Amino acid sequence: MSAGTQTGTTGAAGTRSGGRGGVLGRLSPLRRALRTEAGGAGLLLAATVLALVWANSPVGDGYAAFWHTEFAVRLGGTELALDLRHWVNDGLMVFFFFVVGLEIKRELVIGELTDRRRAAVPALAAVTGLVVPALVYVAFTLGEDAVSAWGVVISTDTAFLLGVLALVGPACPAQLRLFLLTLAIADDVGALTVIALFYTEDLRLTPLGLAVLGLALMVGLRYLAVWRGPAYLVLGLGVWVAMHESGVHPTLAGVVIALFTPAYAARRDEVADAARLVRAYQQSPNPGFARAARLSIDRSVSAGERLQQLWQPWTSFVIVPVFALANAGVPLTGEVLRAAASSPVTLGVVAGLVLGKLVGILAGTGLAVRLGLGRLAPGLTAAQLAGGAALSGIGFTISLFIVDLAFDEADQQVADQARVGVLAASVLAALLGWALFRLADRRRPAGTGRPVLLDPPVDPARDHVRGPVDAPLTLVEYGDFECPFCGRATGAVEEVRERFGDRLRYVFRHVPLTDVHPHARLAAEAAEAAAAQGRFWELHDRLFAEQDRLAPGDLLEHAAAVGLDVVRFTRDLGSGRYARRVQEDVDSAEASGVEGTPTFFVGGRRHTGPYDADSLAAALLAGAGGDGALPPQPRAEPTSPVLPALGPWRPDPGTAPGAVPVVPPVPLPADLEETPDRDGAFPRLPDGQLALLERHGTRRTWAPGETLFREGDPGYDLQVVLSGLVAVVEHHGRPDQRVVSVHGARRFLGELDLFSDRPVFLTAVVLQPAEVVTVPDAQARLAFAEDRALKETVLRAFLVRRSMLLALAADVRIVTSGASPETERLRRSAEERGLRAVVVDVAAEEDDVTALLADLDVTEEDLPVVVWRSERVLRRPTPAELTALADAPDGAPRAPAVQEGP
Repeated sequence: MSAGTQTGTTGAAGTRSGGRGGVLGRLSPLRRALRTEAGGAGLLLAATVLALVWANSPVGDGYAAFWHTEFAVRLGGTELALDLRHWVNDGLMVFFFFVVGLEIKRELVIGELTDRRRAAVPALAAVTGLVVPALVYVAFTLGEDAVSAWGVVISTDTAFLLGVLALVGPACPAQLRLFLLTLAIADDVGALTVIALFYTEDLRLTPLGLAVLGLALMVGLRYLAVWRGPAYLVLGLGVWVAMHESGVHPTLAGVVIALFTPAYAARRDEVADAARLVRAYQQSPNPGFARAARLSIDRSVSAGERLQQLWQPWTSFVIVPVFALANAGVPLTGEVLRAAASSPVTLGVVAGLVLGKLVGILAGTGLAVRLGLGRLAPGLTAAQLAGGAALSGIGFTISLFIVDLAFDEADQQVADQARVGVLAASVLAALLGWALFRLADRRRPAGTGRPVLLDPPVDPARDHVRGPVDAPLTLVEYGDFECPFCGRATGAVEEVRERFGDRLRYVFRHVPLTDVHPHARLAAEAAEAAAAQGRFWELHDRLFAEQDRLAPGDLLEHAAAVGLDVVRFTRDLGSGRYARRVQEDVDSAEASGVEGTPTFFVGGRRHTGPYDADSLAAALLAGAGGDGALPPQPRAEPTSPVLPALGPWRPDPGTAPGAVPVVPPVPLPADLEETPDRDGAFPRLPDGQLALLERHGTRRTWAPGETLFREGDPGYDLQVVLSGLVAVVEHHGRPDQRVVSVHGARRFLGELDLFSDRPVFLTAVVLQPAEVVTVPDAQARLAFAEDRALKETVLRAFLVRRSMLLALAADVRIVTSGASPETERLRRSAEERGLRAVVVDVAAEEDDVTALLADLDVTEEDLPVVVWRSERVLRRPTPAELTALADAPDGAPRAPAVQEGP
């Protein structure tokens, strides 16, 4: 699925363009068509046809003469002379490989290849899709000098592939397109590696050293915060010349430079700074503010993405077509065609690209799935996969490029045979892909293209419904709390609801697009955790209103603001209790043909077109067979409180604010038992994750009594216990100290405040000699980026620990089994007396309820009970007993405690 599907915006753009007069207005539809993937592939095809027509026309001799025209650049006594074809192949194609490198870098850092499991299937398919075609080619040319040209058949032309897929592919190609794009990226990595290792001749170390020096200077400019283009352009030209002279193909300079180019997701603080400078320019337009705003906006987006956006159109619509024009002009005389028909080179190229790619990709995909390395995206059928694998045999650009590298001037006849093979294979691969897609369409039952009906239908017992459950009109939205388009759509939805009133029921289902919205999945689970407390729509509205604040700590503030039991909410969120519920919505989206967010269903049928209020209202009325609508009404903005930050516990009685009591230190026993792991609060890390953290941190041995961090410190690092025992303690060394948790081997310390700048309010004390890995904040973030599973484990554990700390921070915990008037009475009575109360519902617990009650020495018949901070239990206390607790914060009531209340 793709993020931010803006259905209907094309129509608006077309209206604006249509109003523009003259030639530009008439050409705007052509410009829009050329910007598509099919348009780029069309230009490439047109350039290929033009090259063939030129080379086989009465003026065909002029084709070779033109491209062999020498063009020289002289500087003093130094000269670089190449013919025009080599200037295209060795010069212009640097920009093509630069864009390829930028795409590879982006996918590795923030794209599909960051999730190793998601990328495993297409990556293995890419490897076998490289190896099998090469083996097929070698089988045809074994014993021939041309056997070394096996690299011609290994790569896929991504531009041609996606363009042809858009023309002949299935009606719902989103999953297939994503699979093939990931495969093509991995394929490009392999092809570039092959070019570097096997098609480099006469390596000269001095120029290569100068190229490395130039790259080092470019990296140095980054650290000097030099971001302007001219300096990089000069160094880039120097690197290109040095690599050309070194014997390494100079186009690889583009790839290497791209891999050194920064790639990262937009940073919130830089975006906010850019917005601030834009506001300043709006308030006071002047050249200084204009330049500052422009530079700030540029800095807020990574250089890699900016450069990719700049050069992608040039490479797709100018450079690659020019390359095709320079290389595809093969004289198709009868002699050449007869020689090609029986040439092992031509046959090997055709068989390798057409059959080798198909077999290799399908074999790699099946192997990856069978080995459990990953799985195919839901909705991606074997027939669609076969069609996409066949289209991957279009190796046009890289294949022609390697032909130029693999054959020297003396072998041009054989090179022409290889070019004929590449052209024939590209046509046959496209036809084979088209045939497989058409065969799949015929075998598919009628009406089973891209689904248009809601699957499953709305179920009021399961779905989140706003409005009467039996309303005659139904509007369903699949959305993502972090998607800006969904945020804008909320206004349209509210307007539609106000127009139709009780005639409409509105349903929201989750589709968190985790590849582009890192907080979306947890936000969706947060909404489900709120639903468990009857507050789904309150949190739904707040999350969309605060889309830029969806980090875990922000979610807790939102929960408090809408009146949730924050302890229960945090525990549910950390334990992943509602992850399956969110995944059910994602699966239903796949089954319903959802490709992006927001997607609406009107009356159970997928809505296409704009999703403004008028369009949705018209669709609802058309589905109901009526017309007319109520006028819109203004939307009221909710107001809500804010959760206070979790800080130090309540001070000791009689201690002045801010004062530290002078008392003898209280030792901790060295033989404390480890805290059991409940709800995933204290997991043990596997060997792989421990090794990853050790690479990013430092190992040290600590003696008993030493502290890893202590109350009042300005912050702390991620600490991972390898051996020994470490306790986390509240009020360490004081009479009222309390052990919060005890950690042994393979456990990590910390809580949600790990990356905050607030003072530490707990102390980590070594109980037994311990080996601990300390990972600084910045290195911990890098480790989390490398291993998403590690990040998920730590984040979930921190959330559960926050729920435990919030419970400990309360004055009283009211332990109950299900809602009851007595529970509500106790909660109200405690709050009226100034006591912070938390309700713990054992009926909602998924772990061992019997053990929980045994810890309190109560049974279910005793519930509800009130547990004081000192763990003292009062069974159904009277108002007088609660007043005594409020008057005596140390937990010793002034009046005798009565164990049984009315």
